Amino acid sequence: MKKTMTLLFLFSFLFLFSTSVMAQYPVIDAEQLRSYVTGNKKVVLVDSRTSEEYQQAHIPGAINIMPDQMKARAARLPKDKAAPVIFYCRGMD
Repeated sequence: MKKTMTLLFLFSFLFLFSTSVMAQYPVIDAEQLRSYVTGNKKVVLVDSRTSEEYQQAHIPGAINIMPDQMKARAARLPKDKAAPVIFYCRGMD
């Protein structure tokens, strides 16, 4: 019973934590991305896939920064904090 309660608590915590993260960093769909890219507003696209995947195909104008390189390559991101930074990847298999 104690194990079940612990697992239930952990699940609840993870759910609430992920919900708060999602609220802080919105997820957009393809149509929203298209409106950002084709609109007049400046956006920064970060492709977080492998270099090989990026070379095969990527959204024009996107820069390639893999997750394990984010800190080291953060200088490639604009200093202007007004421009939204949109990260995209292959997704989950």
